Amino acid sequence: MFLGASITRGEQSTGDRGYRLYMREKLTALGNPVNCVGFNRFGDFEDNDLEGYGAHRVREIHAHAEQAVPPLQPNLIIIQVGTSDCFRNDEPLTLLSRMRDMVDYLIEASPRATILMSTLVTTPNLEFEPCVLSVNAQIRQVANDLIREKKPVALAEMHYNQGLPNRPTPNDFVPDQIHPTDEGYFMMGDIFMETIREVEKKGFLQAPEDIGIPNDGNHGREEEDRIREKAQDEHPLNL
Repeated sequence: MFLGASITRGEQSTGDRGYRLYMREKLTALGNPVNCVGFNRFGDFEDNDLEGYGAHRVREIHAHAEQAVPPLQPNLIIIQVGTSDCFRNDEPLTLLSRMRDMVDYLIEASPRATILMSTLVTTPNLEFEPCVLSVNAQIRQVANDLIREKKPVALAEMHYNQGLPNRPTPNDFVPDQIHPTDEGYFMMGDIFMETIREVEKKGFLQAPEDIGIPNDGNHGREEEDRIREKAQDEHPLNL
């Protein structure tokens, strides 16, 4: 499950694919069955299911997760959220508790899941970059606390200021100063892939629970639609 806002959706990239198709192709090329799950579909490719909602903040993504995660039971949840908390000025200085609450919920709601948290990429917008840096410090703290508690969590470091190579810089953004270029998205995908390899070595990855949909590809969408309709009827969103 790709979980987050407009960067998760891959907005402003070619075909709105972002890093999702890039990662999916890398995973399947290694022989892994992949079925992306979520209650919306976005992007010009098959198996484009996700939980990605443009301009949504952590509190809103948490609400979507409460609706989608219990019935879908993803075994790998990839989070990229928090930019909108800055750009919409939604109490970014207290994001730590909201992020911790959301990840705690994900671990409880999908017990076989490994959670990949992600810091935010930079922004060329100098008005909001200080907020990005503050939010990233909070995300790192949440991830470090969870890792210390031996939870199935890992951190994908996306910001170039940590001295790691091949992170998007201010030159890797489209004119809106929020979304990466295609190359910036591919860098993000490579970072997530590195993190997946790390959690695999730690033995975190588990087979998904059988919820009646295939483990691979674009099949089983009728069952996914049925699951979505049932969940939306039983658990309407409270944003």
